[in-house]
Amino acid sequence: MNIIFLDVDGVLNSIDYAKKVYEETRKPHSEYEYPFDPQCLEYLKKLVVQTNANIVVTSTWRKTEEGKKVLQDVLKQYDLADRVIGYTPVLNKKRGEEIKTFLQTLNVETSYIILDDDGDMEELMPHLILTSIKTGLTEEKMVEGIQKLKKKK
Repeated sequence: MNIIFLDVDGVLNSIDYAKKVYEETRKPHSEYEYPFDPQCLEYLKKLVVQTNANIVVTSTWRKTEEGKKVLQDVLKQYDLADRVIGYTPVLNKKRGEEIKTFLQTLNVETSYIILDDDGDMEELMPHLILTSIKTGLTEEKMVEGIQKLKKKK
């Protein structure tokens, strides 16, 4: 099974896109109103389709029902909502620890990547595709993710 451990802020949204939306609308954004970048979502969709991957949400958005609902609604628009198979546990530790804990619950052989704009993955660093809060998920990072998941088959 291929899994994408998915962060939201800095992966599916970005400062560049938020600035663009603000310039067009003059509407400030906060919390769950932060605009998702359609291009980042398209890259995620290509990554999921080309690797037949499932998604496990690692983002702080998983900590509230509102955050989960907003994310699910956005993913549904890109036919990705049914690819979400779970959420990492909220342990209030480094994200890498939460991912390791989730992996221990699986009873199948797993290849995985981590899409995140933060590097707190400890020994899971080789699985990290490090994005930028400025740009979010780019084509280059999408290709890197596809290569990593396909290499492990």
